[in-house]
Amino acid sequence: MTRSISILLGAVPLWLAGGALAQTSPDAAALRDGLNEMLKPILAIQVQQQPLFTGPVKVESGWDGATVVFPGIDLTLKGSEKDAKSVALRCDAQTYRAASTGAATWRLESSQPLNCVAEPEGEAKVTLTSRALQAHFVVDLGQKLFTEGEWRADATTIAQDGRPGKVTINTLSGTSQLRPAADPTRHDAIFKMVLSGLSAFDEKGVERFSLGHSDYDMTADGMDVREIIAAYGDYFDAYAVMMEGMVAGLADPKADPKAAGQIPADVMKKMMDVTKRIAMASGDGGKFAGTITDLRIKAPDVQVTIDRVRFAEGYDGAFTPNGSGMMEVEMGGLALAPKPPFAEWIPTDATIRMNASGIPWAEVGTAYLAVMEASADQAADPAKAQQQMAQAMMEIGGILRRAGSRLDVTSFHFGAPEAAIDLGGSVQGKDAAAHGVTADLDLRITNLDGLIKFLQGMPDGAEAAAGLSMAQVMGRQATTADGRPARDYDIVVDDAGKILVNGTDLAAMMPKQ
Repeated sequence: MTRSISILLGAVPLWLAGGALAQTSPDAAALRDGLNEMLKPILAIQVQQQPLFTGPVKVESGWDGATVVFPGIDLTLKGSEKDAKSVALRCDAQTYRAASTGAATWRLESSQPLNCVAEPEGEAKVTLTSRALQAHFVVDLGQKLFTEGEWRADATTIAQDGRPGKVTINTLSGTSQLRPAADPTRHDAIFKMVLSGLSAFDEKGVERFSLGHSDYDMTADGMDVREIIAAYGDYFDAYAVMMEGMVAGLADPKADPKAAGQIPADVMKKMMDVTKRIAMASGDGGKFAGTITDLRIKAPDVQVTIDRVRFAEGYDGAFTPNGSGMMEVEMGGLALAPKPPFAEWIPTDATIRMNASGIPWAEVGTAYLAVMEASADQAADPAKAQQQMAQAMMEIGGILRRAGSRLDVTSFHFGAPEAAIDLGGSVQGKDAAAHGVTADLDLRITNLDGLIKFLQGMPDGAEAAAGLSMAQVMGRQATTADGRPARDYDIVVDDAGKILVNGTDLAAMMPKQ
C-alpha cells in the first residue's frame, strides 16, 4: 500500500506541470494531440491494473486562446494483506489558460488550488489542499518542449478530518528552465525548489517537527529530456508490475514469503535497462545542492535543533574516461535539550569537501548496476547475492585503481565545544601498489588528552580510553591557533603497502601472531 501511494506521490509534480512536457502546434487540436503524444509514457502508467490518470489531456479553443485540462486521479488501492482495507484516492484535474505569445510559443497559466483526497475504507478522509496556486509554463513549439516554468502553492495542508494531527507548508515553489545544448536533441536544465515554513503536528495537536526554510537546486548539462520522460514512464510501469506481484504473493497465505518478496528476473532486467537509459540521458555533467535552515525536532523527551545543513554533489565528463566529481556537506548549530552528560563532546558543526578526478563514470555505473541486480536476489539466495555484490564492489575498486582515480580531501572537519577532528590530503588509485592505492593524509585531533580523561571518568569508558591512549602516544604534540592542545598525524600509504604514521610503520606496532 505504502509503495503504491509513493508511485502516486512521485507523479504529482508531473500532474501539476504536465504541460512542461508537451509537443504542441499553434491550433488547439494540434496542441491537444501534441500534449497527449508527449505525455503518453506518463498518462499510460497503471497502478494495481488501474490507470493512474483519469484520461487524456483535453484542449478547448476560445476567442482569447485555449483552455487546457490535465487529467486528475481517481482510483482505489488495495492493501497488501488479505484483510487489508482499500484506499480511494482522488485528485482534481488541473485547468490552464493557454495564450499564443509569438509565432512558435505559448504561455499556460493556472490559479487552481491543489485538492487531493484519500479515503481509507472505514476511516476519515485525508486531504491535501492549498489555499492558492499560481503556475505558468512557456512552451516553444520549435523545440517541442516547455522552456521555462514557475509555480507557487501557498498554505498547503495535509490533514485527516476530525483529527488535530496535520502537516502544513506556508509556501512551496519551483522554477525550471531548459536551454538548447550543442547537441540539438539535448538541453541544459536548471531546476529550483523552495520550501518555507513546514510544521508537523501530532495527534494531540502539538508541533513535533518544524523547518524554517529549504531549497534545492539542480543543473544538468546536455540532458535528453524526451528520453528521460519516456524512460520514467517505463520505470513506473515496471515498478507497478513488481509491486502488484509482491502484493498478490503477500496476500496469499499459501505463498512462500521469500518468493513473494523476490523481484522477478524479467522485471528486474526491465528496471535495470530503464536505469541505464536514464543515466545515459541525464547528460555529461550536473550539480545538485540543497540547504536546510532552522530545523526543530520536538520529541516528548528530547529536542533537537540544527541551525543549518547544506549539501552539494556534482559530476562532469560522464561520457569520458577521465570524469570528475565533487561532494560538499556542511552542518552548523546542532543542539540537544536537555543536554546529555557528554554534550560538550558531541559535534555541533561539520564541514566536508571532497573532489574526485580520473573517474571512468560509464564503467563505474555498469559495475554499480551489477551491485543493484545482485541485491535484488537476496531473498531467493542470500549467500549467492552477497557473493555477487562483493564481486561487483571489487570490480568497482579495480576500475578505479586501473584508471588511477584520485580523491582529494580539501576539508573534513567535525567540531565539538571541547574537541575537533580535521583531516586533509589525497588518496590515489594505483594498480601496481600493494594495496591498490597510495595515500598522503594529515590528521589533527584537538584536545584528545581531554577526551581520554573524560572517558576515564565515565562508567564503562575505560576500554575506549585505552584504545585512544595508543593514538595519543603515536600523535605529535601540537597547539591550535586558539591555544588548545592537539595531536597531529602524518599518514602515508606507499607503493610497497607500508602504512606510516608520523614516519613509524604501523605494522611494527601490531602484536606479533
